[in-house]
Amino acid sequence: MTSTRRLSQLSEIIKQNTTKIDAYLESSGHPEPSFEASYPPILDLPPEADAARKAALEALDELRDHLVGPLGMITTAATELATLVSMHGMVRFKLAETLPAESTISIPEMAHKSGMHPEDAEMIVRHGVSRRLFLQNEDGKISHSAASKAMLAVPNIASFIETCLDNMWSSAPSVVNAMQKWPGSQEPTQTAYNLAHHQTDVSFFEGLAQHETRAQKFAEAMTFMQSAPELAVDYVLEYDWSQHANGTVVDVGGSQGVVAFRLAETYPNMTIIVQDRPEVIELVASGPQTAAAEAHKNVRFQAHDFFMPQPVADADVYFFRWILHDWPTKYCISILRALIPALNNRPGARIVLMDAILPEPGQLTPFQERGIRNFDIVMKTMFNARERSESDWRKLVADADEGGRFKVKDVLRPVGSQLGFLVIEWNG
Repeated sequence: MTSTRRLSQLSEIIKQNTTKIDAYLESSGHPEPSFEASYPPILDLPPEADAARKAALEALDELRDHLVGPLGMITTAATELATLVSMHGMVRFKLAETLPAESTISIPEMAHKSGMHPEDAEMIVRHGVSRRLFLQNEDGKISHSAASKAMLAVPNIASFIETCLDNMWSSAPSVVNAMQKWPGSQEPTQTAYNLAHHQTDVSFFEGLAQHETRAQKFAEAMTFMQSAPELAVDYVLEYDWSQHANGTVVDVGGSQGVVAFRLAETYPNMTIIVQDRPEVIELVASGPQTAAAEAHKNVRFQAHDFFMPQPVADADVYFFRWILHDWPTKYCISILRALIPALNNRPGARIVLMDAILPEPGQLTPFQERGIRNFDIVMKTMFNARERSESDWRKLVADADEGGRFKVKDVLRPVGSQLGFLVIEWNG
């Protein structure tokens, strides 16, 4: 019997799973997938259909790499920067905003309305068309695509793109240079970001504190990221907070309170204190979270540097959501040690870390693992930090107190979430 060839196997996987997705879309009254501007920005699928989507994407990813071949894989990866240039131009010059809602426009008109040089606009827009970021008719005129419409309709997406490109992408060419200049460094002022931006005296976050507009954009970018399905705020509820329903929770590094407000809705008798840098806390009074802060009386905000001794000494839980991955290991240890003065009189108090927990090598397919490893490189680029496996986290916690008073009680990995929980109990 002749065995089925790999390309045929992958094609069959794609066919089977796209058939399942198509059947769901038709039965539920969803529109057929399209690049037209009317198509919704997010394809919200139930678990079974979403599993089919992921299986199809994984097979498609492998099939594509087989079809382009080894050399094609290399050259494609090396030239992906062109797409980032295109998106950068779109956002910086607000090109999507120049498009009429329902009709077409010429590229010279887009250039005039945006203030972009006509030749540059031609280059950026035509490339955007090739990536379906814009649509083009037979006369060469441009209209909205589903993607360009999403740039206008989805809250905070522009701030997310600008934050990625102005900070992370601009620093990427300096990553290897920083590795050579400061091999093994755990200093947040010896990063690719510092090299690229010619400032080795302050870290990214210290620099952010000096620029209100950048700080606001960064906060908005983080809010956008919370909207990704795998980073949905609702995953916070996968930890059993009911045992602290009448207690006090400190959301350390909680930004503008998105997580705190979700907890407050579910546990109205819980006292939640959101701590962050002073410039972040100040934004709450004037930013989009003001109304939410006023509506949730059990949430209050406090300026605090988490490297300094923790001022709240009666909390049941000190919660860090997606915070420690921003810091090199020695600084994570300092952050945990800063809790000890507050914990000394609270045996049984908990530290709950909600962060990425990397799989051990070989546990995931390359497609599944790529996104996680992308984040790992971003952490190195910006902060000299890293993503960590369960064994990395356990070692970090053990190293934070020579007396062994931090005890890892549980490790939770909610299905579908990019982040897991490391539950630590203080046994001082």
